[in-house]
Amino acid sequence: MGQHWVFSAMALAAGACLAAYALYAWRHRRASAGASLAVVLAAAGWWSLAYALELAATNLPTKLLWGDAKWLGICLLPPAWYAFVMQYNGRGRWVNRPVMAALAVPPVAVIVLLANPTTHDLVRYYPPSAAADPAEAIAQVGPLFWPFLVYADLVVWGCTALFVWTLLRRSRLYWRQSLLLIVTLVLPILANVLHNFNVGPFGRVELTPFLLVLTGAVLVWGVFRFRLLDLAPIARSQIFQLMQDAAVVLDPYGRVVDANLAAERLLGQPVGQVVGQPLAQLVPAWITAISHGQGASTSSDTSGEEAVIAGRVYELTVSALPDRQGQPTGNLLIARDMSARRQAERDLRDSLVREQAATERLLAALQREQAAGEQLSDALEREQTATQHLRELDQMKDAFLQAVSHDLRTPLTSVLGIAATLDRSHQLLSAGEIHDLLGRLAGNARKLGRLLTNLLDLERLTQGTLDPDRQRVDLGELVSRIVKDTGPELLGERPISLETAPVLIAVDAPKVERIVENLLINAARHTPTGTPVWVRVQAAGSGALMVVEDAGPGVPAEVRQAIFQPFRQGPTITAHAPGSGIGLALVANFAGMHGGRAWVQERPGGGASFRVFLPDAHDPDAATSPLLLRD
Repeated sequence: MGQHWVFSAMALAAGACLAAYALYAWRHRRASAGASLAVVLAAAGWWSLAYALELAATNLPTKLLWGDAKWLGICLLPPAWYAFVMQYNGRGRWVNRPVMAALAVPPVAVIVLLANPTTHDLVRYYPPSAAADPAEAIAQVGPLFWPFLVYADLVVWGCTALFVWTLLRRSRLYWRQSLLLIVTLVLPILANVLHNFNVGPFGRVELTPFLLVLTGAVLVWGVFRFRLLDLAPIARSQIFQLMQDAAVVLDPYGRVVDANLAAERLLGQPVGQVVGQPLAQLVPAWITAISHGQGASTSSDTSGEEAVIAGRVYELTVSALPDRQGQPTGNLLIARDMSARRQAERDLRDSLVREQAATERLLAALQREQAAGEQLSDALEREQTATQHLRELDQMKDAFLQAVSHDLRTPLTSVLGIAATLDRSHQLLSAGEIHDLLGRLAGNARKLGRLLTNLLDLERLTQGTLDPDRQRVDLGELVSRIVKDTGPELLGERPISLETAPVLIAVDAPKVERIVENLLINAARHTPTGTPVWVRVQAAGSGALMVVEDAGPGVPAEVRQAIFQPFRQGPTITAHAPGSGIGLALVANFAGMHGGRAWVQERPGGGASFRVFLPDAHDPDAATSPLLLRD
């Protein structure tokens, strides 16, 4: 009984020490890995305190209660130790929500199992014989204890191995301090393993909380008191001594606090002799350069000032050295020997002057070559332009001959056939048949006449010899008459709808008639028989809008501008009426003569909607130059 009270008192003292360590670490949590270390110490402290109360309990329910309560600290230790080691090793990005949540799954599962009476004994329990002597009772482990032990050992041993490897790799010159820390880390882990496997006397008393007091003391002492774990100053100290530039540490009063080997050589005195002396007495040139730089700069760092010492040029850099609270405690002066660099710069400037002279001569020669090249390029461009123009003329000639030969051959063949029929068989034909043949003969003759007229008008438009003869007319009545007179002949068996409004406007009536006829012919060429056609005339702004729409296949967006150019046709050419590619070009040019424009867009419901806008002219006698549609 007395022995248990002794261990209970020791565990209670250990828990108090660990709690004090945790509080101290939490107050310094802004240090490297300080917050995670505070959690590690708090978990170990709770483990020790609960273990002390478990050992001191004289009845089995109380012993069971505090024995279960210590598992809160045991379960918290592995993830907390993982977070501390990762943050100390500079791998803080591995301490994130997904990883910590995964590490928390086994501990949370154990706590839930212990909290549930039906699953409690799967983790730990007291045998029935413990009721006879609760003070001497030793808890037994259940089957689910071992998976948690494997998890905890993997996390703790793995993180400890990483921690030890980091210490050995970073601090080989300070192996004694590292060995002390490693021993204090490994001892509690080994004690826990021996207790869990019930090895000798270790199976009766858990020594891990007591040894954690020693580990916590070394960690807190090393991290927050003497920065034993902060190995960066060790590396910085070595770099400070081995760097080639002279470095001098000054206190707020300008006195030397420390200097490296390069500074010793520059000052000509050992560090032990110059420490405590004002830098102004040792190297006055440095103080003069520093004061000039600080007077011209408002920043805490001054760099780029130069001083000449013993015939050599040094670039001086002064940086403020703040303490942990950010208050200035002195300055770091670095002197870099720039003599070789300045000589190299002078040599480089001389070389650049020579190179510049050579470059100027080369540039003059290149300019002469460039002028000759530009002349040659202009000649080639003119040649290419002339070649392209000739090619376009040749292509236009081919298109013209192909289109005109077809449009001339078809009605001409029909005229010759009808003429031959009348010549040979007029006595055998009835009056009605003769009348029908004469009508077809006249229609084909009109087609030939329209084609020749279109060709002549296109030529005159190209030469600029065709001017509009404007007269004020009712455009709606004019278009209605044209559609009624020529619509059935031009459209064939396509139903036509006419909707016109009275619009008084000054236009060239014959040219308007040509516009309407060519739009009707275009609708007939590109739509099947029976396709409805709509014609509308309405006032629009300061003029009138003529619209010819059909329910045919429409005009693709990519060719809606090209079809208004001479000898250019849309992609849906019908085999029975291929067309010459002149009609829409005349529509655009006649509209341009009036100062208007022609375009095509998609008809609502499908099909093409050809539109011509003709502005009104206040002076009908004013001439308007022809204008080809460009947009």
